[in-house]
Amino acid sequence: MKMFFDHITNMKNYNGFEANPIGGGRYVDQEGYGHELYNFSIDNGKCYGYTAPLCKVNLERISKDDISEDTSGRYLDGVLVIFTCEGKNGKRVIAGFYKNARVYEEAVDDDRSFRFYEKENRYICYNLKCNSDNAVLISQDDRNFEIPYSKTSVSGHGQHNIWYADKDIDSSTRSNVMQYVDGIIAESELSDERKYFYNENKKRVVSTHQIARSREARDKCIELKGCRCGICEFDFKRTYGDLGKDYIEVHHITSIGTLTSTIGYEGTDPEKDLIPLCSNCHSMVHRRNPAYHPDEIKAILKAT
Repeated sequence: MKMFFDHITNMKNYNGFEANPIGGGRYVDQEGYGHELYNFSIDNGKCYGYTAPLCKVNLERISKDDISEDTSGRYLDGVLVIFTCEGKNGKRVIAGFYKNARVYEEAVDDDRSFRFYEKENRYICYNLKCNSDNAVLISQDDRNFEIPYSKTSVSGHGQHNIWYADKDIDSSTRSNVMQYVDGIIAESELSDERKYFYNENKKRVVSTHQIARSREARDKCIELKGCRCGICEFDFKRTYGDLGKDYIEVHHITSIGTLTSTIGYEGTDPEKDLIPLCSNCHSMVHRRNPAYHPDEIKAILKAT
């Protein structure tokens, strides 16, 4: 797995300026913000991230074989970028990650309008890019997965913002982090709703950068389409009686990240954008990323 760690300021949303960011070093203490402030903003279905300091990454430390180049510079594709920050206990913890990211060797300055920062009257550069569905931000209160601090004989992240974890001694840390990431992805793919998972009896809330699902839109979808699965027509009440009354899951036919970043987006249309699904069909829809269209799952059912 191509991966590296990027230590950034601890912010809640990384979707613009936030007061009182945590642990950003001298620059953030003086200026009140860090250049990673847009790392989880959505622009046309993509996220563009800043690597501290100054968007400089040693691509050869990540992979020597797959480096390419375009008009923006040298880059690597398919990289797992782990963002760490200072946690509540002062230790480094995982704040979120980009999966299958493109990582540029140096800063890209293409004046993307959503990265214009009025306080400095300039555009904030970036060197990371990924599909918004592959950008996951851990809820600020639940950033508990600690990354060890570097010691002579122990794997860990040192004082530099970037850590490549590319030595033999780092293999265990890499493996543990990848298991953690895979667990989050597996849970998030099961439902469009905010998900919970358990680790050693400690509940962590996992949420993506994406806009919180509208309870009103969900309820309107059920009002319009009922509580019967839109793919297999399963009815929870018919099977479980009163226990299943008024129960159904609701799925975004177009992922919420893509939907809300579409030019001209004015809100979710429950009739057009949402569909009620039973738990089984909902899981099958998310067996692929991007998710299957409900009609594709219907076709699979008919063919079996």
